[in-house]
Amino acid sequence: MAFCRFTVIGVLLAGAVASPAFAADPVEPRKGLVLKGELDFPRVQKMHVRTGAKDGSRLKVSLGFHGKCKGGGLGELWASNVAARPEVRVRDGRFDAELTGTTRGVGGVAGRTGHFTWTFSGRFTDRDVAVATVRGTAEVRAGGKVVSRCEIRKPASVRLTRSA
Repeated sequence: MAFCRFTVIGVLLAGAVASPAFAADPVEPRKGLVLKGELDFPRVQKMHVRTGAKDGSRLKVSLGFHGKCKGGGLGELWASNVAARPEVRVRDGRFDAELTGTTRGVGGVAGRTGHFTWTFSGRFTDRDVAVATVRGTAEVRAGGKVVSRCEIRKPASVRLTRSA
């Protein structure tokens, strides 16, 4: 009986002494990169991310949009590379931000603007590769009045890689 107790205690101690498994260290993005990708909307839209020249954890983002609309005679709205604000901060290789952006001449109509709001979240899988998800809404305005409201129906994913 004593032999069984020592065996059990030995097994428990061996498990306690073994080093715990840690997740991989967070990936820090490289400085001064431009990462490009295509959002997997029904109509593919381009986007890009620029890392800071002195601090790779600061991102300037230009996003795409493709959503269904209500009102204003618009059935859908799509746009590529719309400059978004504010700057996104990367922490422990991950990012999550609420961004806004504006574009003019929506649908080729002078005086019509698109006002976008996105949720942009993801992580760096390598120092120069990121994966992300984009959700969002938009308002189309003409003469300062909202004429159409649009929404991304299904969140889009994107893989961003260094441009050649």
